[in-house]
Amino acid sequence: MKLFSRLKNLERYEKYALIAIIIAVIVRFSLAGIYSVSGDACWHLSAARFMADSSKIPLFEPLGRDEPFWAPPLFHIIASFSYLLLGEFGLKIIAPIFGSLALIISYFILRYFLNAKASFYGILFLSFIPISIDYSVLAYTESMLTFFVVLSIYLALRNNFILSGIAAGLAVLTKYNGAFVIPVLMFIAYKNSKNHLRLKNSLILLIIPLIISLPWFIRNWLLLGNPVWPFLNFIFSGFDKLSYSALDLGSIFSLRTYISAYLGFFGIPDGNYNTLNFIGIPYLDLLFAVFLAGTIIFLLPLLFGFRKHKGSSIFYLLLASFLVLFALYVANVGPLVSRMLLPAFIALAFFYGIGVDNIVLRYKKFGYFFIVLMIMVSFGFVIAEYAKFSIASESWNSYQDDFKWARENTEKDAVFMAGGQCMSFYLDRFTLLPKTENIKKADYAFVNQDFRVDKARAMTPEDVLENIRENGNIVYENKETKTEVYAIG
Repeated sequence: MKLFSRLKNLERYEKYALIAIIIAVIVRFSLAGIYSVSGDACWHLSAARFMADSSKIPLFEPLGRDEPFWAPPLFHIIASFSYLLLGEFGLKIIAPIFGSLALIISYFILRYFLNAKASFYGILFLSFIPISIDYSVLAYTESMLTFFVVLSIYLALRNNFILSGIAAGLAVLTKYNGAFVIPVLMFIAYKNSKNHLRLKNSLILLIIPLIISLPWFIRNWLLLGNPVWPFLNFIFSGFDKLSYSALDLGSIFSLRTYISAYLGFFGIPDGNYNTLNFIGIPYLDLLFAVFLAGTIIFLLPLLFGFRKHKGSSIFYLLLASFLVLFALYVANVGPLVSRMLLPAFIALAFFYGIGVDNIVLRYKKFGYFFIVLMIMVSFGFVIAEYAKFSIASESWNSYQDDFKWARENTEKDAVFMAGGQCMSFYLDRFTLLPKTENIKKADYAFVNQDFRVDKARAMTPEDVLENIRENGNIVYENKETKTEVYAIG
C-alpha cells in the first residue's frame, strides 16, 4: 500500500517518466524474445557457454574467432551462471536486465540535477534512441558496462565513494572502456568533498577500480604480452596475431567516421547504409530519407541544451572522456565505433532534457507540439527496431534445421570448419576458419556459399572447398538452404 501511495503522490512529469521507463523496459524484453544472436554477441555467448560447461575461462579455444579470449570476463561469468540456470534463454536475458537497470539509475541521476519536466525529456531520449534499445537487447557487453558506469556516477554523487569505486572496477572488468569513467568520478569526489577529504576520496576512486581489474590486466600481459590486448599493440608489442598495431590519425578526421557513428546511433547496423539492402524492401531510399529527417528532429533539442547548468561540468567531462576513447578507438581499430560512446549517453540525455525544457519555455505552444512530434518519432524508432529484429531473426531461423542436425548428429567434442564467428554459437561446437591449414584439424566442414546473414565471412574459399569435396564425405545436405556438411576428419 505504501508503494501505491508513493506512486500516487508523484509529480505529473515523474509519472510520465515512470510510464516511459516501463514502456522502454517492455520494448527491450519483448525484442529480446524475438532476437536471434548475431555479430560479436555470438563470440561472447560462446565463451560464456564454454565457461558454464568447463568451469574455466577460455584462452585459445576456437570459439568462432581466430584469436585468443582477451575480453574482461565479468559479462561472460554472469552470462554463464544465467545459462546454467535458464539455458539458452539465460544467455539472452542479460542485456535487457542490465539495460533496463541502467535506464532506472540514469533517471535518478537526471533527477538529481534537473526538474521533473527536464528529467522526463532526458529519460525519453535515453529510452528510445535506437542505439540504447539495440544494446539493451543485443548480447554485447555494452548494457552491463553502461549500468556499472552510471551506477558509479550515481554513487559518487551520493558521496558513497567506496561503492562507486567498486562499481567502476566492475565496469572495467566488463570492458576496458569502463576506465574512462574514473576521471569523472574523481572530479565529482574533488568537487563534493571537504578540503581535507578531497585527496583521500579521489584516491579511493582510483585505487579500488585498479585493485578489482588488475588481475585481468596481469593475466593478459602474462599470456598475451599486452594488458589491453588486442588494442594499442604498437605500444606493448604483445601477441601479434589479429591485434591492432596501427595508429591511423587520419581516420579521426574522416567524414566517414562521423557518418558511421551517427547512423549507428540510430540503429543502422555497423553504421553502414549498404547493410539495409539486405532487407530488400521497396522505396528504401525514400524511407531512409524520412528516417534521416526523423533523426534530425529527434536531436534538435541538443542545440538548445548545451548550456551552463547545475552539474553541467560533470557531464561535459563525461562526454570529453569518452570522446578521447572514441578517438583512440578510431585511430587504432576503425570507424565502427558508435557503441563506444554509449556509456556517455547519460550526458546527452542531461543536455537533451535541458534543451526540450528551453524549447517549451521559449516557444510555448510550438514547444508542446514539438514534444508530441518527438514522441511520434520515438514511436517510429521502436517500430523500426521491431522490424529490424524480426527480419534478422527470420533470416537466422531459416537455418535452424541445419544447426539442429549438426548438434544432434555429431560428437560434442567435434571440431567444425566454418566461416563466421556465429557458427560456434549455433552449432554448439568448436569452429575453425575455412583455411587449407585447418582441414586436418577439423572433423567436419559446414559449407554454405550463399549464407544470407553473414555471406562474406561464411563463404568457403574455392580452393579449400575443392579440397573438402575431393577428400571428404558429404553427410548432410539441405537443398533449400544450400547447406552441406562434410565429414573430413
